[in-house]
Amino acid sequence: MASNRDGATLLMVRFARAVTALVIVGAFVAALAAQIPVWPLELFDHFRVHYLAIGLLATAAAFALQLRGYFDAGALATLMNVCVLLPDAPRASVPAEGTPLRVLLLNVHTSSSDFGAVRRLIDDTHPDLIGLVEVDQRWLDALAPSLTAYMGRIEHPRDDNFGVALYARGTVTGDAEKVGSNVPTIVAKVSVEQTSLTVVVTHPVPPMNSHSSSVLEAQLDAVARRTRNESNVLVMGDFNSTPWSRPFRRLLAGSNLCDSRDGFGLQASFPASPWLLRIPIDHLLHSCSIGVTARRIERDVGSDHLPVLVDLVIPTRTSARPRTTAP
Repeated sequence: MASNRDGATLLMVRFARAVTALVIVGAFVAALAAQIPVWPLELFDHFRVHYLAIGLLATAAAFALQLRGYFDAGALATLMNVCVLLPDAPRASVPAEGTPLRVLLLNVHTSSSDFGAVRRLIDDTHPDLIGLVEVDQRWLDALAPSLTAYMGRIEHPRDDNFGVALYARGTVTGDAEKVGSNVPTIVAKVSVEQTSLTVVVTHPVPPMNSHSSSVLEAQLDAVARRTRNESNVLVMGDFNSTPWSRPFRRLLAGSNLCDSRDGFGLQASFPASPWLLRIPIDHLLHSCSIGVTARRIERDVGSDHLPVLVDLVIPTRTSARPRTTAP
């Protein structure tokens, strides 16, 4: 009997060692693949947090199971991901004098039909500025009752997943343009409570192949060039890029903007379910003179994305302030 138990225990240990070794090899390969800027290897860049969590667990298991070589590989892979994730900038300071502005960003998901949940979100959060992506005419008609107070607006619905809309409790001038690609990007001048802003709402194509990946990067590069010399800028949308990806880092560097996520944690927004796979691809960037007092991921409203709600303070006097960290 004891011999059978010992044999079963030995078999379980061998199985655990094999699984741990396999996971560590996978984590190490993924960490290396993410360094290579070619599609599809660049897709590995988006799941750094997942690699970190898996790497920590597998490395701890390798230590417990006395897998010395695999422990070293797991520790190295974990360190590689830590080095990418740690440089997130600290939260920018809030201007001593300024105008508060609440911004709601949501990819509604064109094929979704939970209009009531989105209307309730707008009614409950009372944003001053709303950016929506993936809107078609059906969505605009359904949300109209909750948008009557937003006199300033630009709406560019489409039947595919690239319709965009912008709403403000103030005046809006501008249009939906082709900025770096054939899908629309809203570029607008917005005035809310005597505060003037340049606002961009953009939604590049997802990087499903090498061509669409290059189109995504071209669009974000063009947005950076378009906004670089503006003051009081907000750029928001579903970027189909995480903060650690090369297109996102190029956008930050080229625009000289700050990320509203800085100092607020992961803020993962997609997919809404399952939460274990969730990554941050819905973003709001802002001039570094603008302060951020709160940022949170809002409740599920039936889309495959979760809403992003950001409370800003727009300085009374625009003053150039350098970024707190390099992208």
